[in-house]
Amino acid sequence: MAVLSLTTCLMLVVITLVACIGLLLAAFVLFVHYQHLKYAHIPSPPRRGFFNGHMDLISSYKKRNMAIAEAFADIMRECGPVFHIFFYFSPMVVVLESDFVKDILCTSTHQKPSSIYRIFVRVFGTRFLGSGIAADTNPVTHDAKRALLNPAFHRKYLQGMMRQFNAGADVLIDKLSHKADGKTKVAMLDEFNRTTLDVIAKVAFGMDLKATRDDKSIFNQAITMSFRGLAVAMTSPMTEINPFPAARKIKNEVRESIRFLRETGRRCIEERLRAIEKQEEVPNDILTHILKEIDQLKGDGQFDMEGLVDEFLTFFIAGQETTANLLSFTLLELGHHPEIMHRLKTEVEAVLGDKEYLEYTDISQLTYMMQVFKEVLRLWPPVTGTMREMAGDVNVKGYKIPKGSMVMVNTYVMARMEEYFHDPLQFDPDRFKASDDKPQYAYFPFSLGRHNCIGQQFALIEARVLLARLLHKFNFDLVPGQAHEILDEVTLKPMGRCRNYLRLAE
Repeated sequence: MAVLSLTTCLMLVVITLVACIGLLLAAFVLFVHYQHLKYAHIPSPPRRGFFNGHMDLISSYKKRNMAIAEAFADIMRECGPVFHIFFYFSPMVVVLESDFVKDILCTSTHQKPSSIYRIFVRVFGTRFLGSGIAADTNPVTHDAKRALLNPAFHRKYLQGMMRQFNAGADVLIDKLSHKADGKTKVAMLDEFNRTTLDVIAKVAFGMDLKATRDDKSIFNQAITMSFRGLAVAMTSPMTEINPFPAARKIKNEVRESIRFLRETGRRCIEERLRAIEKQEEVPNDILTHILKEIDQLKGDGQFDMEGLVDEFLTFFIAGQETTANLLSFTLLELGHHPEIMHRLKTEVEAVLGDKEYLEYTDISQLTYMMQVFKEVLRLWPPVTGTMREMAGDVNVKGYKIPKGSMVMVNTYVMARMEEYFHDPLQFDPDRFKASDDKPQYAYFPFSLGRHNCIGQQFALIEARVLLARLLHKFNFDLVPGQAHEILDEVTLKPMGRCRNYLRLAE
């Protein structure tokens, strides 16, 4: 009887568990169905599955080595400027309308969604950018950090960086001079990655990495692996719990890379703090500025050691990646448009002449180069878009977007819309002549408003110095066969790594 009673109890437990699981599954199915109905009035491409939403469609682009933004561009052509897609069972609305861009990026009404941007906080369980300014979605703490950091990127401060920008160009030119035989293939993306890493390390943190001359720089490898891990975490979230060897391998490599970068930052900060405490002479760089101003935020918990490391890693990575990608896409486009290359080299020669050093006053004379950069950023922005969580119901183009919706605006796709740019796929720097009337809010490669890129002027000045010095010294011939395939690892970069043959300029 006791045995029968125990069996009965076990059966009741099993039945109860099955019933609970069934109820949870039914509730989940109803929730997903409700989400589908909630956004059914907004155009969308056909879903290929109930639970995985449009992931099969997105994955098909990934398998063809195409960026997600390219999928959005194709959907725009099919569905119009307002559409929704489901990442598995999570909806996202994409809006490609300039007035809407202004409304959500240039006001404080709609905030960056913490549920989305938390991917930058930790990667595979390891603290990555943490509470750094790029990942911070709290408007109060973000604005306080922004106010503290802004002076470090003021025009007067940037003028003092010209020596380091030119020094970085000197090292790169010396290295490339040994490969300028017209026969050696040089992956310029890799060269730019190493040089911009040296520059940001020196001007921001007083570090001499000497990465430019080291083709196997552990710092570059760690940054590359960190971005690769971030891309995997964003597009394949199940990797987090995947127990198989391949997934474990990439997770371990990403974690080790992030730990290495954070430990580097921690040592750098600790050494600088000791030097300041001993009243030793310290570099007048971004790190010193932060540490000297930090007393203003004491007690807020924003800048403990881990918080300082967060900011270190944010600037360390972002300051390197943006400029290197911009320069690589620029050389790629110049290789496909020799007439633009000729016009740009003519401007560089007029500005530099017999000089080997680019002064700050020379920067403003490189007007056509700035047009070229703007056009490159239009077609190939390092970051294609940004997201906001709607604080209330919003109506756009006749569609009601419900409160709480995750909405993306995308400069990559808007750059390819005839509504905003004539002949949008044509590379034409002249569209950015000062006299031209351009749509102000259809072009935002550095974002807009309170969350715009704090280092955009830093990146554009550094890019002008490096490109002008290189075009003054070398002729570049693009290795044939390189089209515009994109490697999408959080930021966009040329798949072919911008391989060139170099010759010394006459």
